Amino acid sequence: MARSLAAPAVLIMVLTLLSGGCTAPGHGYVSESVGRLTVDRPAGWDLETTVESPWHKGFRDAADAPEQLQLSGDFGAYASAGQAMGTLIGKAQVGLPSFRVIESREITVTGATTAQLTRYTVADGRDGELSGLWIVAAHWPYPQSVAVSVLAAERDPALEQRLITSMRLRADRR
Repeated sequence: MARSLAAPAVLIMVLTLLSGGCTAPGHGYVSESVGRLTVDRPAGWDLETTVESPWHKGFRDAADAPEQLQLSGDFGAYASAGQAMGTLIGKAQVGLPSFRVIESREITVTGATTAQLTRYTVADGRDGELSGLWIVAAHWPYPQSVAVSVLAAERDPALEQRLITSMRLRADRR
């Protein structure tokens, strides 16, 4: 009888390890909350960095790495994600060298009435480019929004999907 119980226990342990259940640096994800935003970030991106408004928290995987994640738990009193995203894109077109939108689409984020994802590229300052991602979620009729920003050497579809599925807007419903 002990033998028949051991096989399922080993299988569960192996599946947990293969599915990213480990949160050691460089593996898995950890949940971050700031203001009205909750989202998972890569566990290895644990070096906190200084950010400027409207961002509230920032993380990198190493001090000199291009990879960075920024979070805003109160991005602004926007009625829609499109309105908030338009602000980000407008500022980027003026301030970021070689900024180019690759894709922009509506997505679903828990707690939001609208959400939008925009992928873009920008010059890296060394004759190359970096891949960027913004996810903005907004809630109406009480205008409020949250946002996530990722910048990396190359696009990471698995990270993008994890951000979308884990992102939560805890709306103030006054």
